[in-house]
This record gives sequence, C-alpha cells and structure tokens, in this order.
Amino acid sequence: MKDANLRLHWTWRTALAVAAFAGLIAIATSVRAGPGAHGPDGEHLDQPAAASAAVLPRVEANTDQFELVAALRSGELVILVDRYETNEPVLGAALTVESGSVQAPAKFRGDRGDYAVDDPKLLQRLAAPGEHALVFTLVHQGAADLLDGTLRTPDSSRNGHQQSAWAEVLIGSAAILAVVVGGLLLWRRRAAHARFVAVAIAAGALSFVAGSVMAGPGAHGPDGEHLDAPAAANASGLARLPDGSVNVPKDAQRRMGIRTVLAPESQAAGTIELSGRVVIDPNAGGRVQALHGGRIEPGPRGLPVAGQAVRRGEVLAYVRHHAEPYALGNQQAQLADLRAQRLLAEQRVQRLESLEGTVPRKEIDAARAEAHSLAQREQSVGGSITAREALVAPATGVIARAEAVVGQVVEARDVLFEVIDPARVMIEAVTADSSLPGRIAGATLQDVPAAQLRLIGAARSLRDGMLPVTFAVRADKSAALPLAVGQPVTVIVALDERIKGIVLPAQAVVRNPTNEPVVWIKSGAERFIPQPVRFRPLDAQTVVITGGLGVDNRVVVQGAPLIAQIR
Repeated sequence: MKDANLRLHWTWRTALAVAAFAGLIAIATSVRAGPGAHGPDGEHLDQPAAASAAVLPRVEANTDQFELVAALRSGELVILVDRYETNEPVLGAALTVESGSVQAPAKFRGDRGDYAVDDPKLLQRLAAPGEHALVFTLVHQGAADLLDGTLRTPDSSRNGHQQSAWAEVLIGSAAILAVVVGGLLLWRRRAAHARFVAVAIAAGALSFVAGSVMAGPGAHGPDGEHLDAPAAANASGLARLPDGSVNVPKDAQRRMGIRTVLAPESQAAGTIELSGRVVIDPNAGGRVQALHGGRIEPGPRGLPVAGQAVRRGEVLAYVRHHAEPYALGNQQAQLADLRAQRLLAEQRVQRLESLEGTVPRKEIDAARAEAHSLAQREQSVGGSITAREALVAPATGVIARAEAVVGQVVEARDVLFEVIDPARVMIEAVTADSSLPGRIAGATLQDVPAAQLRLIGAARSLRDGMLPVTFAVRADKSAALPLAVGQPVTVIVALDERIKGIVLPAQAVVRNPTNEPVVWIKSGAERFIPQPVRFRPLDAQTVVITGGLGVDNRVVVQGAPLIAQIR
C-alpha cells in the first residue's frame, strides 16, 4: 500500500512538472524569439513608438543656416536639405559628403528635390556595421557651411528569424517529451489517474499550439516585410509618439508645405474682440419704399433682382394706386362736373371774344382764366384716378434686397428694394465699456484681411444695455468686400497700449484633441512637439502669444493644422 501511494505521488508530480515545463517553454520562447515585424532590410519595425521612424541607417545634422537628413537606402545615400529657420527646401546647391578619407559629390535630383550619393567606395564604407562620422560641405547662393553627424549602421547578420528557428526546435522538443511521458503514465496507471494525466498533457499541447500561433511568421508584403507590425510603425514614417509629439519625415514635410519661424519676443498693441454686424452706409445706399398702397408694375427694364447694378434716379418699378369704390365714384362725379363747367366756360369765352370791342377787355380775360383753371382741375382729378407712383433708385450701386413681384399688392412704407455700394459699407460693433472708444487705435475684421476699418464714433446712449461703435469700411483696391448687410462679424480692436509677447500668424495656433490652443515647435529635423499657449488676436492675420511659449523656438507657421491631424 505504501509503495502504491509513493507511485501515485510520483505520477502526479511528474505529470505536473512535464506540463508546466512544456507550457513555460512554449510561452516564453514564443514571446522572446518570435519573428516580429521586419522591414525590407531586416530591421525590426515593432520597436517602441519613439524609435519607429528610424527604420534605416540615417543621420541628422544642422547649423544656424541649414538642416539636413541623410538616409542609406537602395544602394545610395539620399540627402534632404532645408533652411534651418524657415524649413524651406534648399534646391540646386553644391553638396559634398566626406567620411574618413573618402569624399564624394552629391547629385541634385530636381524631380525629387533631394541629393543622392552613389559613389561605391563611400557606400561600401557606410554599409559596414558601426558608427561613421560624416561631414557635409554645402554651398548655396553664396552661403557656405559645414554640417557633421554620425551615421549608425546596424549589424544585419543578427536576424530575428534565426532566433525564431531555434525557438521552434525547443517548442517541438518540449511537446514530444510531454507526449512520451504522458503515454507511459497512461499505460502504467489506472483510468482514474489517467484522466488527470490526460488533462496535463492537453494543457501542454495547448501551450504548444498557442506558442506556435504567437511565434508564427505572420503576414508578409511583396518584399518580405511583415504586415502585422504595430500601428506605430507607419510605412510613411508619420506617427504620433507616446509623449504627444509627432514624427514627420522630411519628404512628408515638403508635401505638406510646412514652414517655421524663429519666434522672438516683441511688443504689440493690446487688442480686444467686439461683436458687430454690417450696416448700410447712409451716404452710399438707401431703401426704396412705397408712399401709398397699390399694385406693383414693372419699370422700363422690368423688375430688378438682387445683385443687379442700378444708377441713381433709375425707375425700378411702379405702384398703381386703386381707390375704394365709394371714393372712386366721388372722383368720377367730380371729374364729370369739372368737365361740364370747363365746356361752359370755353363757350362763354368764345361768345365774349366774338363781341370784342363792345365787351370790356377785363371780362374776356376773366372768362379765359376761369376756363383754363377748370381745364387744369379736370386734368388733375382725371390723373388721380389712374395715377401710379414711380419707384426710383436712391443711389448708384447694386440691389441688395428685392421684395417686389409683378401684381403684388403693397402697403404704404413697405420696403421693396435696398440699394448699396458694395465698396462702401459700415460696421456697427457693440461694447459694454463706455471708455473703450477713447482707447481705440485701430481696428480690423476677423477673416477679412482686405477690409480697412476707420473709427467714426460711438453713440452716447445705450441700446439694450450696450454702446454702439461705428466703423467705416474700405477695401484695399476699391474692390467689393465679401460682406453682406446684416452679416455678423468679429471686430478686432487695437488699443493704445502695448503688451509683450511673440507675434505669429493666426494659422500657427491650432486646437489639440482637448480643444486647447497649441502651437507646434520643431525640436528636431523630423520631430514636432505641441505646446499649449495663451494668445490674443492682433488683427485678421496675426496673433500674439502671451504665455506658454519660450523665445527662439522654431514654431510652425504653415501646415500646423495638417500636423495636428496626424494620429
């Protein structure tokens, strides 16, 4: 009995040890020796996000004038050169590369905008594993500079696929050992004990299968590169790194048109934003209203439409008046009575003229005057029955509003047309600060850089608790501004006070995912860091950074929204 118990304990311990050994070997080896993701040259792409962009032997170098990135690829050394301060591409320069005692010129390729070195001696030297010191001599538009850096070439003989082969051998050996030991135990033990051993063997087999799946070769592209690489290893090199910064390769920077400036601190006028709206200039436009009710009839050129050009005094439309039936009957009766009186007066004039010489001259003149008066009264009353009102343009400009159609019945004082001069409109802004008008030094319109504002004055009475401030608007070249009457606008008012800050173009400030204003700082040749800032607008095109940004940083002023979209 004692021997049986010992054999039973030995069986349990052996089964557990074998299963644990097989599982640990399978899992550990699959994790450590898996092939992972590789690029076309055998380099690992499943590195941490911060190093995912450096997939080729490359070097960065810069001075206060130029900045370059060189990469060893496809049997040549490809070099991209930009201005350090503005990030503008440097094209057509004379470039020489030197490493040790080997020196070779770089050929400029205009279709790609880069430089290439294909000298066999230099490429053979750079392809050798290790660190290679490089010196770049650049001459461009009379400016010469030396840039130096170190190219690090990894040892490509150590390949992850070789490690993977050894891992598969170990996994297979562990699985075979587990199956053999499990079969012996099943043959020697009873059925009750065999069930436990079978479970242990199944666990080992599952570990083998899991390890095989995890360490499998994965999916490959046409050049043998792994397609199941982490998301951080973007083929284009565009990637957002864990610290929030963004990696943008040089060639992508050129496609995106990224430009930078060295941001110094300066002084600028203090500004404030006011809400306003576009109103009509009373001296360059007006409204057309009907004095009396009636029916609309077209003018000589038909009814005008919105946007049509008109001239001052031009007839736009007619309003045909229609009296009430009772009033119309009285007018017609009065007209008939005046017509009869006129006929009698004309007959009396004829009789008196026939008796001229026997009748005093003054009686003949009185009869003539009475007949003439009755004729004019008849004409006035007759004209009032069929009268129509002419609606004329109050100024030269374009029709901003047209509310009339043929046959429309309108009431007195209805606004039928509005005529404005597009080059002469006004802005009415409002403020709660009654002292603000005395501190205004200038003003501009947000998003309308062509508009020039001139302060006319401020009201002396509040309207709905706000003080109206009026500005005249003029275009730079007397062109029509993209403004419509009633359009809400934002007025950027410059005050007669100075503030310290960094002046940048307005497009340099973008929003991050949390809706904070940020600017992008270029910290390396291909790395950009988001920096939260506080800013105030100066005018329609510039802002002043009042906090969050240090001086002499390379700030992105063109292409910042594109960088912010990289994920």
